[in-house]
Amino acid sequence: MERKTPLLNVLIVGAGRGGSALIQFLYDDAQAKILGVIDKDKQAPGIILAKKFGIPTATDYRKLAASPQIHFVIDTTGDKNVGQELKKICPPHVEILGGTTARFLWNHIVQKTKIKETTEEMLIQYQSIYDVGLKLSEGQNLSTILFHTLEDATKLTNTHAGSIALFDERAGEMYLEAVKGFSDRFARTLRWKLRAGGLTHTILNSREPLIVPDIHQYPQFDNPLMLKEGIRSLIATRLIAVGKIIGILYVNDFVVHKFTQREAMILTLLGSIAANIIEKALLLENAMRMAIMDDLTGLFNHRYFMQRFISEVKRAKRYKLEFSIVMMDVDDFKSYNDRLGHPKGNDLLRTLGEILGDGYREADVLARYGGDEFAVLIPETKRETAHKVSDRIREKIAAYPFEEGGEQPLGGVTISAGVSSFPADGEDPHLLIKRADEALYQAKRLGKNRVMACVAPTKMAEEKLPH
Repeated sequence: MERKTPLLNVLIVGAGRGGSALIQFLYDDAQAKILGVIDKDKQAPGIILAKKFGIPTATDYRKLAASPQIHFVIDTTGDKNVGQELKKICPPHVEILGGTTARFLWNHIVQKTKIKETTEEMLIQYQSIYDVGLKLSEGQNLSTILFHTLEDATKLTNTHAGSIALFDERAGEMYLEAVKGFSDRFARTLRWKLRAGGLTHTILNSREPLIVPDIHQYPQFDNPLMLKEGIRSLIATRLIAVGKIIGILYVNDFVVHKFTQREAMILTLLGSIAANIIEKALLLENAMRMAIMDDLTGLFNHRYFMQRFISEVKRAKRYKLEFSIVMMDVDDFKSYNDRLGHPKGNDLLRTLGEILGDGYREADVLARYGGDEFAVLIPETKRETAHKVSDRIREKIAAYPFEEGGEQPLGGVTISAGVSSFPADGEDPHLLIKRADEALYQAKRLGKNRVMACVAPTKMAEEKLPH
């Protein structure tokens, strides 16, 4: 999918902040090549940067602007006389971005430049991903970047809807990460496989944006969901950063839209800028996810659970709320490990993580607490409700056909669990965990495969099991 020659040859007139930002983003991009940078001031930031990158510079734009090789001139000077002169001397095929459009593009790039600089600085200087997450939360996370990208893409192409799908290289799938102007039904379309000859496959293998003025006249278009949305036209460009496919940027309209070459070129340029920022944000989000997740089970790790647990205690005290925690572990896990080996034991823990994830709510915090022990934080939930939910999950685990699980002492893989609640069983985080652990150990003493709820420091309530 690599391009041997650049799609866009660009001349930048004006090498102040706007020009400098453009140079920084376009220099390493396969979608464009900067043929020259012009500014009357030889010490302008963009001139200095261009020389560093080996890009030709000049103080007079007249000679370079007349070159037939140029496809795109971006005028960041804000000088009307310069804009008028460029229109006179540039060949007819050259697109000139100036005035409002140039300022719009410049503002977009400057905003994204701040995000890029911040995220790169974080990657280098901070070992703690929590500090990175704190800084990213100031409007610089992936969702914010994608939102602004869609906003800019639809405005620049005068369209009413759009979406960004990212590429999961390992699974060979696309997944929808951001939408604008579509129904909730469309937004719930999460993943789809690449299909040879399909629309997505065509876009990813195309050097130029795919333009479909009327999908009814495009035989390859066979997306029933998009047809139900009333989409009539689209333009899509692949997002590539550092030679790697990141995803696809789509803009759509609900009427037949004859996209101009200018709109296609602008979208390509915007996509090139966005791809670099998205790639950085994906790296950061992946790093943050790795820092708070357990690699084996895909649940949160012990450290993150405790942070959320302490935060929930503070929130519950402030707003006079209740919440519950559940501590659980696998009955006779050592026996299972000794008999089948650690790889099978890991498979068991991984499957348990999936069952727990399906059983509790999205708002609940599920974690691998350590070894074969799991912990669940259930916000705004009374002890009795947490007890019932956890017991249903216990039953589901007991009925699950784990490999060779039938030889366990209880005839299968089972768990025991203990429940404690705030504020009934205490208001101190460590005390609440201690009470839940006491309930868990009581469940073990009473025969395992059961959920116990703490009702007092010395009294536990057992969920009676069916006989």
